[in-house]
Amino acid sequence: LKKKPPKMNRKHFLSFVVTAGVSASTSKVWSNTRAVNKVLAPELAKSKIPPYLKPGDTIGITSPASYISLLDIQPSVQLMQGWGFKVETGKTIGAKDFSLGGTDQERTADLQRMLDDPNIKAIMCARGGYGLVRIIDKLDFTKFKANPKWVIGFSDITVLHTHINSNYGIATIHSKMCNSFPDDWVKAEPIQIETILSIKNALIGEQMGYVAPAHPNNRLGN
Repeated sequence: LKKKPPKMNRKHFLSFVVTAGVSASTSKVWSNTRAVNKVLAPELAKSKIPPYLKPGDTIGITSPASYISLLDIQPSVQLMQGWGFKVETGKTIGAKDFSLGGTDQERTADLQRMLDDPNIKAIMCARGGYGLVRIIDKLDFTKFKANPKWVIGFSDITVLHTHINSNYGIATIHSKMCNSFPDDWVKAEPIQIETILSIKNALIGEQMGYVAPAHPNNRLGN
């Protein structure tokens, strides 16, 4: 029997979709370079960047994939409120249909309302798992296209990123979600803290930077 390759720790992964530069270097640390950004400039210019958030703006939390409880999202709610944002909890938080965050109809309606509501400036998906692929074709992005807002998440939420990016050219944030926020920050790993805090930087338009250890098999390429 062949051994299965080790699984990637998804909780240690955050990347800023579309708007991020690409890192490439053979030095000890990879870093964004002007040369790479210059090559990417035509592609980045095609992307529509949603408005960055200001203090007092509202972030909506919805669960278009798997189930999550109201208690489980509290660490994320408290932190985002600490960042100066208002938080609005969707009806799918605490809703359950087998392993899903409510029925397909409930999850579609909750996400649709947040996509359409002009008062919600960003949508934080509570968790991944499974379920968004069941409703992606039922969503109407007409109002979202006219007034883009930040969509945040990863794992199962990737189908939403790719749908928005490929069909409408609007930037989104591929990042940790509510179920990744620690209950006790003292016990959290540094990389967990760093990646969660980088969500705020992405939302307010701060300069984003990325580093990764070099490896002998890394090679420059086109």
